[in-house]
Amino acid sequence: MRRNALLLQRHTGRPVRTHDGTIVTLKSDLRWCSDSFEIRCWNGERVQVAFALDCCDREVMSWVATPLAITGEMIRDLMALSVEARFGAGARRAPHAVQWLSDNGPPYTAHETRDFGAALGLDVCTAPAYSP
Repeated sequence: MRRNALLLQRHTGRPVRTHDGTIVTLKSDLRWCSDSFEIRCWNGERVQVAFALDCCDREVMSWVATPLAITGEMIRDLMALSVEARFGAGARRAPHAVQWLSDNGPPYTAHETRDFGAALGLDVCTAPAYSP
């Protein structure tokens, strides 16, 4: 296989796309970020929490929690709640483009989530893998 150049390129552990920017912004409502985490309870149960916060003022605008896995529908609800929290109850769209930064998890990268975010005026993008 080596003689015929049929081997795959050796994995180095380095990400293909590196983090070359900053998360912090100098003005609110330009870049929001979202992530999720798990809380393990004393009785063995687990709670999954997803949140959205503004990268400038670090305010948590909205959050969802469930004993089940976080779904794309929950992330879409989180997006809508964030737009309403920042731009008023009943707001159906951000008045200007807002970057929505998340990891590459399936609830965030689902076509329905990306399309829904775009309809809300969010520029949905993901951080490079292994980016802090």
